[in-house]
Amino acid sequence: MAGEHEPPVRRWTLVTLVTLAAIAVPCAPAAAATPQDEEALIVVRAAPGDNESKRERLREITAGAGLEPVRELPELGAVSVDLPAGTSVGELREEIGADGEIAVEPNIRLEPRLVPADPAYAESDPNAPGGDAYQWNLRRSGFERAWQRSRGGRAKVAVIDTGADLGHPDLGPSVDVAVDHDDSLLHGGAESDEVGHGTHVAGMACGESDNGFGIASAGFGCRMLVYKTDLSISSISESVIEATDRDADVINMSFGGEGSSQTLRNAVNRAYDNGVVLVAAAANDDTDDQGIPASFLQQTGTGPDIDAGIGLVVTAAEYDGSRAWFLPGRGSGISLAAYGAAGEGFRGIFSAWPGPVTEIETIELCGSCRGSFSGDDRFGYLEGTSMATPQVAGAAALIRSKRPKMTADRVIRLLKSHANRSAGYSDTLGWGILNANRSLRWALKKPKKRKKRLVRPLR
Repeated sequence: MAGEHEPPVRRWTLVTLVTLAAIAVPCAPAAAATPQDEEALIVVRAAPGDNESKRERLREITAGAGLEPVRELPELGAVSVDLPAGTSVGELREEIGADGEIAVEPNIRLEPRLVPADPAYAESDPNAPGGDAYQWNLRRSGFERAWQRSRGGRAKVAVIDTGADLGHPDLGPSVDVAVDHDDSLLHGGAESDEVGHGTHVAGMACGESDNGFGIASAGFGCRMLVYKTDLSISSISESVIEATDRDADVINMSFGGEGSSQTLRNAVNRAYDNGVVLVAAAANDDTDDQGIPASFLQQTGTGPDIDAGIGLVVTAAEYDGSRAWFLPGRGSGISLAAYGAAGEGFRGIFSAWPGPVTEIETIELCGSCRGSFSGDDRFGYLEGTSMATPQVAGAAALIRSKRPKMTADRVIRLLKSHANRSAGYSDTLGWGILNANRSLRWALKKPKKRKKRLVRPLR
């Protein structure tokens, strides 16, 4: 039986009928993978002429090498470029700098201006692979650098889930409104979370950051709308409607299940029509059917078309950049991945946890969900696509905070097109693993001005 193995681990996408559970067997730590977010500077050593001629020369060089310019510095005869996956600065130097005209150097980054004052962000976790930080997942997704560009403060993220413990120092200050749509017996209001799942998800999406306590969140300073649901179609649909009418920028849905519902489909279509970025969890099973609401956002067969879909369906990767060990949802209904596990035998993704004993903890297989940090036990570990999803929602909030008028379609495309990947679309990770920094950087790029064409009169 699964319950005979130790340590117990949980993976989570909330489902409407059945709660999914899994046990991990201890294994060796996964090998670390370097995030694919490297840049290089290409410099033309002899660059005579005015800035426009230098710019044209730089564009010739980058186009000839199949590279996309990131930042042009014609005054210096230089341009920065993203390195292709698996290519080093040295290899690029050998490829295009052999004639002596061109120099290639690493685009070195100096010490960041911001490292959040949340101790769990940087402190070593004995339960993480290689003793990495408690919140290794945020750094590996480029959030530290993304926060230098956006703190998320002008964006609103609706978290539709099991509520949130608003007495938690990392949650209460970030919540603008909490609404109870949960008719379950013995459950309290939206400011409480008897299950535990919603608190964990909310902490990852928009938990209070840089407050000197506990965790940082993907959305850093985003504001949160908490909708506590009993996971019935009517409860979820009502929450989606209200979040849309409260001008939510992003809606996070870390739940799913089998079946169909025109009511819920209409609710998410309405949200999309009103410009909301919709983010839903893929299944936690080895299936190409992601259930609802995921299939409403990215229909099966549409994933490889980067412009298809009305939202993002998120599957789970683990520490080494591979598909999570428990084999979550795959196939052509996946949009992208984010870190939803550390690896088989590890405890999972670290986030906020309710103070009172939760329903999750009463399940035999989840005795180790609750964790402790600096003597405070209001933290915990969970695994699953549910944990990957709010990181994508937080990244969308960072973009929307800086570009509030950007369309949902554009935000969705940016997050897919600038994810970390070794090739194009894949069956297991969609367009790749979330890269918040790269997506935000491209969101902030100014559109290129088109040169006016000189129209000569007809003779």
